[in-house]
Amino acid sequence: MTKRIKVGRLNYWLTLGANIGVVLGLMVLIIEVRQNANLSRAAMEADKNNMLVDIELNIARPEIAKIWQKSIRNPESLTDAEMRTVEALLVSTMLQWDLRFQMENAGLASRGDARQHVLNSAQFYFGSRFAKKWWGFQDSGWEGTRMMEVAGPIIDGVDENFLADYMDNLRLQPMPANTEDTKRQVGQNTDNIEFEARRFMEAYADDLRGHDKESLIRRYDSNGVYMILNGKKAFRSFDEIETRYERHWIGPSSFKWIGLSYDVTGKDTVLVSGQFDWGLASDTLRFSYTGLLKREQGKFHILLEDEANE
Repeated sequence: MTKRIKVGRLNYWLTLGANIGVVLGLMVLIIEVRQNANLSRAAMEADKNNMLVDIELNIARPEIAKIWQKSIRNPESLTDAEMRTVEALLVSTMLQWDLRFQMENAGLASRGDARQHVLNSAQFYFGSRFAKKWWGFQDSGWEGTRMMEVAGPIIDGVDENFLADYMDNLRLQPMPANTEDTKRQVGQNTDNIEFEARRFMEAYADDLRGHDKESLIRRYDSNGVYMILNGKKAFRSFDEIETRYERHWIGPSSFKWIGLSYDVTGKDTVLVSGQFDWGLASDTLRFSYTGLLKREQGKFHILLEDEANE
């Protein structure tokens, strides 16, 4: 009997040890899988960054930089060879984006990460008339892919004058030496405010297309906003705006600003007017738009919006 008890205890401990070994083995395997995933993610991130570095270094080469600038400032004068050079840069940019989509397919990045990556860089490569026209010919090659699904709406919303305006506003101006120079400097500051307002409205469109409710809510003034819809005016508190977006708002299937103009009405205020197309499942509605933006602590917020269905 004593011998049987000892054998039973031995079997118990052997079984327990084996189970513990299996558990430890699984834990080690999980750690290794996670480490491999992290290594794969790091490697693909490095490849993505290296591709971007190569693109930027190519554009920075003097002979290529001249062609790139011509595609922004005067695309009508591009030769066939120059158009092919710019096309190669745009293709490289798309392939760099595609690497991010491959990371998503492999479970190494989320759809939000991929979209944000495209959003951060699209206007700096496709913010010109030539680049946007070239993009319009790419549907057949990328139709049905994440490239068109994610990047398509973003590029459609990019201002074709973005790069030209960006270069103009990036250029440093000499310090004013007299009264006339000071007046000119005031005009240049006005241009900078207009540029910031353009960036705000482009990001606003991206939020609408992406159905980013939190970001949309933060675009309104915290003290409330006057909203006019088809001639009916109402003041909405910030809480009312927040409730509207969180509980009732349904985002568009597509969205695009049309012909926005920017009038600087004060030191920190800009009046924006134009139109927009609001996509539905089976139709597109066109609205007229007027918005009053106010800049506080370096950030614009919406004080008034007037929209009317045409």
